[in-house]
Amino acid sequence: MSETAAPWGVTRMRPYPEAVVLPAAKVVLDPATQTGRWVGSDGLNVPLAGRHKRSETNKETKPTTSLDGNTDEGSDQDGDTD
Repeated sequence: MSETAAPWGVTRMRPYPEAVVLPAAKVVLDPATQTGRWVGSDGLNVPLAGRHKRSETNKETKPTTSLDGNTDEGSDQDGDTD
């Protein structure tokens, strides 16, 4: 009976590296601004990451199905002039 070879991808697998456990930061009230700020276990401010920019791919467009290029928005709302 012959041995079954391990799949190629399995031969390239390695164990996960050891994880580093960071000390927890806490939020304290800044007396000057009356806002919360993050402070690490060493007493220094924790740098804040930049905020995510809002995507501009979800902008609403006006329907332009007329031949003159004007929008047809609301054209069917005129009741008995259709």
